[in-house]
Amino acid sequence: MNLQEPISFGRYFLIDKVAVGGMAEVFKAKSFSHGGFEKLLVIKRILQHLSDNDEFVEMFIDEAKISVELQHPNIVQIYDFGRIAENYFIAMECVEGKDVKGILRKLAERRVMLPMEYAVYIAHEMCKGLDYAHKRTDMQGTPLGIIHRDVSPSNILVSYSGEVKVADFGIAKAQISAYNTKGGVLKGKFEYMSPEQARGELLSHRADIFATGIILHEMLTGRRLFKSESDIRTLERIKAVDVQPPSQINPSVPKRLDAIVMKALTVDTSSRFRDARELQTALLEFMYPATPDLTRENLGHFMTELFSQEIRTERDRLETGTRAAADLQHQAPEIDLDLDWEESPGSGQTINLEQSRTPMWIAVGTAVILGVIAIWLGLKGAEPQVVERVVEVPTEMPATLHLKVSPAIDSTVTIDGKVIGSDSDLIHAELVPDQPFELTVSAEGYVPYTEKYTVSAGERLRLPVNLTPLPKPRVEPTTTVSATSTDTPETATTTQSPQAAAPGMLNVNVRGGWAEVSVDGVPVDTTPIYQHRLSAGRHTVEIVNGATGERQTRVVTIIPDQTTRVTF
Repeated sequence: MNLQEPISFGRYFLIDKVAVGGMAEVFKAKSFSHGGFEKLLVIKRILQHLSDNDEFVEMFIDEAKISVELQHPNIVQIYDFGRIAENYFIAMECVEGKDVKGILRKLAERRVMLPMEYAVYIAHEMCKGLDYAHKRTDMQGTPLGIIHRDVSPSNILVSYSGEVKVADFGIAKAQISAYNTKGGVLKGKFEYMSPEQARGELLSHRADIFATGIILHEMLTGRRLFKSESDIRTLERIKAVDVQPPSQINPSVPKRLDAIVMKALTVDTSSRFRDARELQTALLEFMYPATPDLTRENLGHFMTELFSQEIRTERDRLETGTRAAADLQHQAPEIDLDLDWEESPGSGQTINLEQSRTPMWIAVGTAVILGVIAIWLGLKGAEPQVVERVVEVPTEMPATLHLKVSPAIDSTVTIDGKVIGSDSDLIHAELVPDQPFELTVSAEGYVPYTEKYTVSAGERLRLPVNLTPLPKPRVEPTTTVSATSTDTPETATTTQSPQAAAPGMLNVNVRGGWAEVSVDGVPVDTTPIYQHRLSAGRHTVEIVNGATGERQTRVVTIIPDQTTRVTF
């Protein structure tokens, strides 16, 4: 599919064709500027035969208008939009990696499953981008009402460094859309629609949550969820939500992950997660004590190994195309790009620079006259004038608090007595620099955390807070009295029942993978294990690596009212 030679396209050079769809074609491209500056990006341009189709053009313009409003690390960024030689195009961020569809296809060829922690992480990052899009507002704070409507594996990109980005808002619905879907027309890939979307009903952001649940289910099982022999049958299955929990297909999926997936796939919209943030939080709690940062790094290594051959081929092709594009650019260094550039309708008229240039003799004459006036003023020796200099004092940037509470439970977070939130993963961007503040985190059953901090302007304070459980009440010794038949005090005896030791907690995690865990020969669950209650004393913990089958055993001592952490 790659191009034989780079193609000049306005100020860009198309060096590699990535894909062709029913509406547009996608290229890797390079742009060049002064001082050896060059940038790799992606050009998506509408197919030539659709350029005169008003419906497709309006949809394409809508995609650009919606996408340019979204600036988030989990959404593919838009750099430019316009029309060159009757071709509308969008210039966007180039994500060097694969989409989820390509990842699952590659794993199917190798007859292996996507590791569970990577499936959960990908869905977690998807939710971050979708939640941002769903809640985006305009400058006046009015919600834009963005719904993606086409959340599918081919629109979820995973870079070779482990980043996850949502792409292609081509049929997204928003308040700023100029194009309205005709009644009875279904937009999107049938097998990733929500039931209400398949029925042609009015949609909310929860349609995207249902689609996220489908993708997560397929990543965990390696099987298509609703895909059938025909589109009609696929839509019927979606409307009926004929779904098995992932664990019935992949027994290694724990029940609590089953519950998350099935809640996202509920036919009743009111019973689903209320927003993408709630689904993200549920997945984050499941990941604990693993962190997204560590998982992203491991996913990057996984992607690099899985697509090692493709990476070498892509980079060789990119290097060859870049050299050819640079040669093409040097052959015509004086090209006036403004003559080929035409802005999109409604964005103002194109300025003709040739007609507005000042004749050279006028410019030279003006310069000579100004020079003579300056010399005359200098010789005149005019009295010095006092010039007032206005110095703008930059506004001091506020500081940001990023708080992670462990365990991930409902808690009350206050600053100087004012409640700022209750999330276990909370960001507060309104801290006053150089002003001491008192942070308090409290939760039922835990010792309140209170500490004073001071931050500087622009600082991002990353603060992990580990709450300590309140000590459980001790069982007081009991006194029993046994008496003879005469019930005389002299014959009564006093005995004390031994106090039972309070239980402790066990956390188990495996770095770089997952495992099945047994304690004292009894199966518990798959990692990560969090706050598993055990009696005080010595216990044997055994794990079986989910990928290799390797077994490891460790003896741990559980201390009353304390958490013992074990990492294999």
